[in-house]
Amino acid sequence: MLPFGPGERVEMRITYAGLLAGRASLAVEPGRDAASLRFVSVARSQGFFAWLFHFHVDDRTAAEWNPLTSCSLGIEKHLREGRAARDQVVRIDPDAGRAEVDDPKVAQRVFSLEPCVLDVLSAFFVTRVRGVPEQEALTLPVFDNGRSYVLEVRFRGRERLDLPAPLGPDVPTIVVEPLLAEGTGLFVKKGRLAIWLTDDERRIPVRLRSKVAVGSISADLESYTPPAAR
Repeated sequence: MLPFGPGERVEMRITYAGLLAGRASLAVEPGRDAASLRFVSVARSQGFFAWLFHFHVDDRTAAEWNPLTSCSLGIEKHLREGRAARDQVVRIDPDAGRAEVDDPKVAQRVFSLEPCVLDVLSAFFVTRVRGVPEQEALTLPVFDNGRSYVLEVRFRGRERLDLPAPLGPDVPTIVVEPLLAEGTGLFVKKGRLAIWLTDDERRIPVRLRSKVAVGSISADLESYTPPAAR
């Protein structure tokens, strides 16, 4: 059984240098057909930090994934960060090993892929499915922004955290680090990212820390809604 399903929702509070910078959410929805799931990531700037620096973020990324094959079917990004804007639609045919990319910033439109690649958002959820071994990196084939690469996710340690209900106090977690290619558009653009997941079969994301050129960005769980009863 998958550790997530339609109805699951993770809400996080984002801070920079201790100031509220925004909020983010991860949700699982039914896919476009009975055989797929849709993952939706949303991040929006809020609070004093956004007002002070006049830097506004409104990002939405949605990925389609087939749980039967564990292959990505495509991803759609609508990113608004300050004066920068990017709209991208990627359609993946895993059987044909082919991707079509609609993005003014990617010159090539059609790409040949190895079988069953993942988009960057589906790769995060597949990490939750497979788990991260302590002694070696989890490796996942990823296609993102017109580039194919192998994503490595490494185990970094364990920690117990006090979390909002229904998870509660003193929850065991594991810390993992995905070695992201620069410019993925998922949570951070550059720098190192650490992710805390509950140390159980659900592997719920409950904290993120990213060290950037100046300071660090943090995202901490505000609320968790479990999947609908299956």
